[in-house]
Amino acid sequence: MLGTLVQSGTKALGGDKFSLVNLTPTALLVGFISALAASGAYGGGSVDLPKLSDLAGNAGWVVLAVFAVFVLAIILRPFQMLLVWLLEGYWPQWEAVPLAEFAVERHRRKRHTAEVVMRAQNAPGGPRTFALQAVADARRRQIRWDARRFRAQMIYERYPDGRVNPDSPQTLDDRLMPTVLGNVLRQGEDDAGDRYGLDLPTVSTRLYPFIQERIGTAINRNLDLIELGAALCVTFAIGAAASSPLAFRPDGWRAVPFVAVVLSFLAYRGALQTARSHGQLLATAFDLYRFDMVKALRYPLPKTVEEELDLNRQISEFLAGRNRAVDLMDGIRYVHPAADDTASGPAEPASAGQEDGRGASASSGADDEAAGEESEDPSGGAGSSDGPPATESSGSS
Repeated sequence: MLGTLVQSGTKALGGDKFSLVNLTPTALLVGFISALAASGAYGGGSVDLPKLSDLAGNAGWVVLAVFAVFVLAIILRPFQMLLVWLLEGYWPQWEAVPLAEFAVERHRRKRHTAEVVMRAQNAPGGPRTFALQAVADARRRQIRWDARRFRAQMIYERYPDGRVNPDSPQTLDDRLMPTVLGNVLRQGEDDAGDRYGLDLPTVSTRLYPFIQERIGTAINRNLDLIELGAALCVTFAIGAAASSPLAFRPDGWRAVPFVAVVLSFLAYRGALQTARSHGQLLATAFDLYRFDMVKALRYPLPKTVEEELDLNRQISEFLAGRNRAVDLMDGIRYVHPAADDTASGPAEPASAGQEDGRGASASSGADDEAAGEESEDPSGGAGSSDGPPATESSGSS
């Protein structure tokens, strides 16, 4: 009965996504702190592990614990994305301005140092002599130099490259975020939309309806994993703080806070790895479906890269705020789709006479008669099927 209740509740609140992303961090945190308190680890005495099995055998306590975890997960669900934003570096400005400036400056220096190493020309030279030891030393220096440049390139690629719009008020340094996760996600935004002149946060809701199910499922899965990694990172960090009194115990339980810190770090690294692949999926979505979005907005498809860049910049600027189309999209003619050829109704099925050939001969005779009438028309080729319909000609005249 309890399992059915939990299954029905999770299905009503979002199905598997809710049970994985919300219940797992909450259950770990509540279970971890409850286990420490029930085992007597906070008291400084011996830890009574059999007491935990006694509590697990108490049906009333188990029902209460499951209900508490479920309710707490529902309460914390709106704050799941807030945790991702905090780990990205979107901190409350009135509280964390000095810390944010320090963190951004640290990443600015790391990016500049990596750029200098990548572009450095003072590579180690070859061996001065042909002695075996000199050749081996030169080879080792070259390997160390190549490894250093490779690490510098990996560090540099974590950071955003800057917007392609020269009219943007932001500089390259202004787009740096205080955290590694924030810089990786922003770099993914630059690789996805900015190279085409599209601002991803602005146009993503217009692009999403045209993404095919397979890519859309992969994007949603990555978002869930990033959200889960952020939640687990914060959960283990809270667990480390809650278990910090155990660091003063004389037995092996002193390692619990440090294990929680390591798990928090691993969860953050997992979110980073998922964020890198998430940027590749976003870039794929823009590569394949950006023109479908432009067609749905009834704008003409660009013929060249320069036309696409100018049009996409106008679209991003127009959709970014409370702007009027007559102010920002003036001079662009709408392109509406042609009428469906099937609007006139389905074709008539072939009659029995046509099936045995009699209908075909009658149709041929009618065609010959029509051809004779056209030959007697003094206007010549005005009735040719290659020309525009009569309604369009009259409209244009």
